[in-house]
Amino acid sequence: MSNFQVSHLERLAAESDIVPAVNQIEVHPYFGNEEVRAYDHEHNILTEAWAPIAQGKVLDDPDLIDIAEQAGRTVAQVVLRWHVQRGDIVFPKSVTPSRMEENFRIFDFELDDVTMDRISILDRGEAGRQGPNPDTFDHAPA
Repeated sequence: MSNFQVSHLERLAAESDIVPAVNQIEVHPYFGNEEVRAYDHEHNILTEAWAPIAQGKVLDDPDLIDIAEQAGRTVAQVVLRWHVQRGDIVFPKSVTPSRMEENFRIFDFELDDVTMDRISILDRGEAGRQGPNPDTFDHAPA
């Protein structure tokens, strides 16, 4: 599934026998999308984060820069690691070989609970969303 919100998932469950394996939704430190992630988890649906670094917007965040410096990592590595530790599936996009290599180097360190919480509290709710809200997005042709 892609961009299914709780109401969409509940309707799918009520009207069919289909249980999605994965729900790809917007998730990043500025938009945790916790209600959908919790529903996914409760119903054994894996959450895949699209825009895991908020289309690059989190890369200049002072708190994330501080965390990255303390960890000896880049901000992107810290954010991708945060996703992995939360159980999100991430497929970071890059065409730059050095960035692709950097993205693979997130499995040789862990973030402690305090750091995980420090990242999670950056959530801005709906104001942090970078893409359109699937509940209000008008996708009809103009």
